[in-house]
Amino acid sequence: MTRFIPTCFIAILIAGVSFSCNPKQIHYQVLKTPVAVSDSFGNERHYRLFLPPTNRQPIPLLAYFHGVVSSEFSRKVPALRGYTGSPIEETGLIDFCRNNRIALLVPLALYEYLFLGCRARGWVIEKELDGIERMIDAILAIYPIHRQRIFLAGISAGAGLCHYLANHRPERYAAILSHSQGYVTQTEKPVILSPERFGPAFGVLFAFPRGDYPGIKQICIESEARYREAGYRTRLLADLPPVSHRWSETSNGEFWTILNDLRSR
Repeated sequence: MTRFIPTCFIAILIAGVSFSCNPKQIHYQVLKTPVAVSDSFGNERHYRLFLPPTNRQPIPLLAYFHGVVSSEFSRKVPALRGYTGSPIEETGLIDFCRNNRIALLVPLALYEYLFLGCRARGWVIEKELDGIERMIDAILAIYPIHRQRIFLAGISAGAGLCHYLANHRPERYAAILSHSQGYVTQTEKPVILSPERFGPAFGVLFAFPRGDYPGIKQICIESEARYREAGYRTRLLADLPPVSHRWSETSNGEFWTILNDLRSR
């Protein structure tokens, strides 16, 4: 049976060091699948790449993953009315990355499944890992990305995916932002996992808003402790705005500063 991020974790990211350049002077290319990618299942994979001018100088890369999304949530699940899954357009990350000269990768989730009685699209871990890694491989082969400044960020189900990506290739990522989720098994009753190897391998920033689900908050707290005990550099930001299970747009600058501080190499 296909596994997916559990219900209670439906529910990212990053931030910024400010630069002296004028944001209005920065042109941001929006490239739709600039390099063709197919996953191991033979499916074409699609993504967007927001790319600032590089002058062939290495720039950081941030990959962002939204939470579970469904057009049926508001109609069929009263508790999820108004829940959007925090698509990239709601995070403030597009403008933030443009203004701070960060390449922003936004993969498109491919696989659908029945979730809470709704047709939903999220991150089916065992099917998504390969395709997303191939997207990153393709981008690194073509564009001048700083190999020591590759970051992952996600909220809820997307945050859970970040942990699996980072633990699969720990040498690749500088740090990850886990917003409203931890490193857990993809089962109905999730179990918190420890990192695959003793650290430090990559930095881990956990964050959750003050209005988040109590169970999610506890998972973030316990997952941060697991990484820290395994020798990783970690931070925990608790009770951020907004008062809901959503991305904290106003925290983007702080997120980015901490992610860079957590770089382990």
